[in-house]
Amino acid sequence: MAEILLLSIDRMLAQRIGDAMGQRVDVRMVQSLDAEPLTRPGVIVMDRSALPSDRSLAASISAVADQAAGRSIVLATDEQDSEQILHAVRAGAKDVIARDAEGAEIANVLSRLLNATIAQQSTGGRLTLVLGVDQEATAMVASDMALIRSADRQPSLLIDCSLPTSAAAAYLDLDVTYGLASAIADIERLDASLLSSALARHAASGLGLLTFDGGTGAEPAGIAPTDIAALVRLLRACSSEVVFCAGSLRHGGLLRELALLADQVDIVCAQSIRELEAARRLLDRISPDHATLERMRLLVWDHQPTVLLDGRRMADALGTGSMMPLPVDRAQSRNALNAGQPLGIAPDGGAYQQALRRACGARPHQAKGALGAIQQLRRGVLRKLERRP
Repeated sequence: MAEILLLSIDRMLAQRIGDAMGQRVDVRMVQSLDAEPLTRPGVIVMDRSALPSDRSLAASISAVADQAAGRSIVLATDEQDSEQILHAVRAGAKDVIARDAEGAEIANVLSRLLNATIAQQSTGGRLTLVLGVDQEATAMVASDMALIRSADRQPSLLIDCSLPTSAAAAYLDLDVTYGLASAIADIERLDASLLSSALARHAASGLGLLTFDGGTGAEPAGIAPTDIAALVRLLRACSSEVVFCAGSLRHGGLLRELALLADQVDIVCAQSIRELEAARRLLDRISPDHATLERMRLLVWDHQPTVLLDGRRMADALGTGSMMPLPVDRAQSRNALNAGQPLGIAPDGGAYQQALRRACGARPHQAKGALGAIQQLRRGVLRKLERRP
C-alpha cells in the first residue's frame, strides 16, 4: 500500500489529507525522514509552518529531497507569494497546496503525484504480454491464462485490445462499460478501489476485464501509445497479475515497450505457414533484443503432431526462447466461446486446459464428467440466445 508522509505536527492537516484521499493511502505524520525506511511508494508533504525558522525554505526542501529517494515533494503553505512558490519548485517541490485546502483541491494534486510515483517506484505485479495473429484464439488463450492465475492466486486483471469488439468479453460472457479511454481519463485518480468498482468482473474467479473499445464496438479516439504504456505501468502497480492481450494493436513502439516491461511474452500461432509469416512480421515490428527473445514463448494453437510444420521449427523461425503445444478440440472451443464458458476453469477443459495450466505453472486440474460439461455449455448457449432481442 502507498503512503503519504507528512512532515508536520498539525493533526488537522493530516486529517484533511486523509479525508481528501478517501483513506485509500496511509497518512503518517513524521518529524523527519532520518529514521523512516521509505520502503513503500509514496509522496512527501512538507508543512511550511513546521519548518525550522533558522533555515530558508529552499534549503529545507533541498535537505528533504536528498532523503526522499525519488519521492515527490509537495509543499503545504499559507503563502501565496509567487516568488516563494518559485523558490520551492526550484528547490525540488513538485507542487504546492494551501494549508487550509480540503477535498478535491488536495486530492487532485496528491493523486496525480502518487500515481506517478507508484508507477515509477513499484515493481508491481507480474505482466504477461500475449501476441497473436488470430484475434479470437489469442483472446481465448489470454483469458484462460488470466482465469487460471486469478483462480489459483489473487484476482488478476485482463486487458483485451481486440477490435471491433472484445473477444475476451464474449468468451467471459461479460458486459463491459469501462474501457481504456475511461481508464486513461481517470489515470490521475486511478487506484485499486476505483478499479474494483469500475471494471467488469468474472464472478467465479474475480478476474477484472478492461477492454480497448469499452463496450462501444468502436476504436476509441485520442489515445496515444504513451498513454497506454503509462496506464499499464500503473495497473501493474495496482494488481498482482496483469495479462495484456495485444489483439488488434500493431504499433511497433508500443508493443516493444510492453515487451520490455513484460515478465513473459507469449505468441499464439497455429501450424500454418501464412500465420507463421504474419507472426514473424509482427515480431519484426517489435524488434526484440536478445533478452526479450529469451522471455518469449511460442504457444502452438491447435497443435497437431502429424502436421509437418512442427512447433520446434516454428520456434526456430521466430527465434523464441521456448515452445509449448496447445492441443485444441475445435468443437469444444467453439462451444465454449459461444456459451461464454471459458475452458480455462471448466470442469472438463480437456488437454487444452491441462497444457495451459502447465504453461501458467498451475497444478493439474482434476477433470469431471464430460457429460456434465456438455450440458453446461448447452445451457450457456441457450442463455445467450434467450437474451437476444
